[in-house]
Amino acid sequence: MKRIVFSLRRQNTFALVAILAASLVAIGTKAAPPDAPTPPIKPPRLDYQMTSLPNGLKVVTLEDHRAPVVTLQIWVHVGSKDEAPGKAGFAHLFEHLMFKGSKNVGPEEHARYVEQIGGDYNANTYFDRTLFFETVPSNALDRILWLEADRMASLQVDEANLKSERDVVKEEHRVSVENAPYGKLLEDIQALLFPQTHPYAHTTIGIMADLDRAALNDVRAFHDEYYKPDNATLVLVGDFQRAEALEKIRRYFGPIPRSKKPFTRYPVPTVTQTAEKRETVYDKQAPLPMIVMAYRLPEPSSPDTPVFDVLARILSTGQSSRLYRSLVRDKQLAAEVSGEALTLKLGGIFFFFAVANTGKSPADVEKALEEQVEMLRNSPVSEAELAKAKNQALTAQVFGTLSTEQKARALGEADLLYGTPEEANQEFEKLAAVTAADIQRVAQKYFAPEVRNVLYMLPAAMQPKAQAAPAAPAQSAASGQEGK
Repeated sequence: MKRIVFSLRRQNTFALVAILAASLVAIGTKAAPPDAPTPPIKPPRLDYQMTSLPNGLKVVTLEDHRAPVVTLQIWVHVGSKDEAPGKAGFAHLFEHLMFKGSKNVGPEEHARYVEQIGGDYNANTYFDRTLFFETVPSNALDRILWLEADRMASLQVDEANLKSERDVVKEEHRVSVENAPYGKLLEDIQALLFPQTHPYAHTTIGIMADLDRAALNDVRAFHDEYYKPDNATLVLVGDFQRAEALEKIRRYFGPIPRSKKPFTRYPVPTVTQTAEKRETVYDKQAPLPMIVMAYRLPEPSSPDTPVFDVLARILSTGQSSRLYRSLVRDKQLAAEVSGEALTLKLGGIFFFFAVANTGKSPADVEKALEEQVEMLRNSPVSEAELAKAKNQALTAQVFGTLSTEQKARALGEADLLYGTPEEANQEFEKLAAVTAADIQRVAQKYFAPEVRNVLYMLPAAMQPKAQAAPAAPAQSAASGQEGK
């Protein structure tokens, strides 16, 4: 079965975005100088309609008749931030278990029913939600609505299914975290940024010890609490008539009862940082040192949120970005640089890193990274550099809402993070409004030295021999996974 496992927010392919941005600039701007590119044209409004069923299910519908297909997405508002202490990984485990059968559908039959009609399906889990989705021919709308409603209402899990999917998740952890170079990067960043009691203190893929302790009753209780219509948003985009589609949605999802009690949401401790924090971990899979700088971001509703997207592109998108030009091309300190802003419901994460070249000092790489941060804080970016970064962001936004899947995702994510799908229609204008003064102001506010978090991920060979034996358990605990 295809499965998208936990991941960072999906990154844009930098090279493709650069090519597309260049193409848009070239159209109709024959005489334009290279330092004054024409920005992309704002895409058409996503003309959605919002409906709420009596049981609390939010329904977002958008007709798109360009192709005879429909995309259905179920955004369940439960992710790794909603896991109780000692149950890290339950949301991700449940993503897998949702394919193991329900009252009227046998194990793996959900996938087969979609594949029989030439459809596509998948699921993934993140900090704030679990997402299930299908794209099928439009005449199969009844089938996928029935399938999704059936497993929301009547999932059936037994010991055999629990064991098999737990083993699958544990193997994913071994492959993508334990045995991958820098596989614990996000774990270590989260452990550095958030206290252990914070909902974002652990990653979505889970903690091995917690997965081992998962009991059938615990798993059933997790589904019974969170997989309710009043904790979900249904997004439907494609070739359908809205009134007819809504009648079908009411028929299949309307009888599912809403929750009888409030959903458990864990408290978010206040994080106050007044001095730089540093951590060194040793990675047996890492071939070269990695130096990371990480910062906490505000909640999505902050007016500064669009600025981080543009700022990230100035720092690390493509070979013309500041980090690449300085650390890779000019100083040849790093073999690779990258960075990203993660927009999360309770406040996000901004991090960037450099993988040191062979023989280069991690301290020198850190100094070079710090110099780039201070440049952003002390001097406004040029108009040409700002225009390039904004065009990259705007182009990604335009090309990110072409297909039915992309439109559905934009609407569902906006509803999740902002409480309304309308944010998907406002993102373009907010990005276009970012100024050089905004970049400098945000860098000064959020990238100050006293709120900086520095992580060294060093090859195991660099670990002092006197510490090598006892250090392994301690480093595991610091990583935010095993041993926490």
